[in-house]
Formats: sequence, C-alpha cells, structure tokens
Amino acid sequence: MTVPYEALYNKVDIILQSKLEEFHLYEYDAITMEQLWVYCVEKKWRKKVIEELPLYEIVSTIFSITPSELWNYTQVSNLKSFDGLVEINMEELEELLGTSKVK
Repeated sequence: MTVPYEALYNKVDIILQSKLEEFHLYEYDAITMEQLWVYCVEKKWRKKVIEELPLYEIVSTIFSITPSELWNYTQVSNLKSFDGLVEINMEELEELLGTSKVK
C-alpha cells in the first residue's frame, strides 16, 4: 500500500507501531499502521503543511490518538464513500422479490 508522505511515514514508523501495539492491548486488532497514518494526514493535519511539521508535533499527535477518535473517523469516512444502493435492473428486482413471471 502506498501511503501519503512516505518518507515521513518511514521516519515515524516505530511510533506508529508503538501506538498500534497500544490499540491491540485494548483489543482493537483491526487497525493498521497505514490507517493510523492516513487518519493523521487526513484529519489531524488536514489544514497544516505536513512537510513543515516538527517531529515532536508529529509524535505527540500520534501518541494522543484514542481508539474512539479513530473509530469515529473510520465510520464517517465509510459513510461518505458509500454510494447508496447498487443499481438493479427491473428483471433482477422482480427475481429478488419473487414476482417474476415464469415463462
């Protein structure tokens, strides 16, 4: 998976790993380092010039993330990307509803 700001990601991967281990202690096992990083980039630092952030601020931000913050962000992101119902043609709909005419 390609992550945004990969050079910076590689610089703080040990911090992300530490935070990930903390989440796993609380049984949030589905979270990945990439998800943590994307959350920081898209939510925490969305109005900042990421390349200019001091390292201490990046580390502090990562360590301050709570599972509920990340969970809420993930749920809202999933809802925003949901396109609604898949288009179904009338024949498929009739078949699903059991109203199709037998030939």
